[in-house]
Amino acid sequence: MKSDLTVNPWTAIWLHPRETIRAIINFNPKFRFILLSIIYGLPMAFNTAQNYSLSEAIPLWAIVGGAILLCGFLGALAITIGSALLTWTGKWIGGKGSFDKVRCAVAWSSGVPSCVIVVTWAVLIATFGPQAFSRMFAETPFVGYQAGIVFLVFLIESIVWVWSLIMLFKTLGEVHGFSAWKAVLNVIIAFAIVFALVWFLGWIFWGQTQVVVVK
Repeated sequence: MKSDLTVNPWTAIWLHPRETIRAIINFNPKFRFILLSIIYGLPMAFNTAQNYSLSEAIPLWAIVGGAILLCGFLGALAITIGSALLTWTGKWIGGKGSFDKVRCAVAWSSGVPSCVIVVTWAVLIATFGPQAFSRMFAETPFVGYQAGIVFLVFLIESIVWVWSLIMLFKTLGEVHGFSAWKAVLNVIIAFAIVFALVWFLGWIFWGQTQVVVVK
């Protein structure tokens, strides 16, 4: 490993993901993992609170405080599981990246874009308060400046999400030693496995439930 980092990864990874992740790995594959997990996990916690309409049961300060307390764990768990799966399936198609290197690629390609998502969530919370954590928020017919804010936030988040995927394909391809297109295949295989597992577990649960109801 090198004694110093030759690039600023927070800015360079947006336009030069391959070169940036190579520099980070040469320096330290575990560099800023905890911080990236926190940044990535915070929007996850906020989205979970919104999906379950937690604002109907607990105050805003408790939602935000709980999200801040849990975000590091959620982010690290999601990145670690995703990285393990991408390492495993990547080797099926000739990938050479170790778990630490793949985790580094996943953490930086998801954590850095999440900085923008954290800001958009801050704007939503400041503008709408507890309403931002309602399951029906996206379907609410806002008007005036509120409609403009929601449109702008959703537009920014969509662009960041797409760019985050591109960064993942580039960085994953770099650590595995194959092209970004092959990295796309790596992600598709991993996603298919998760989808099949979720479907199978859901089939077992709902199938048994329906059998019990019929009886």
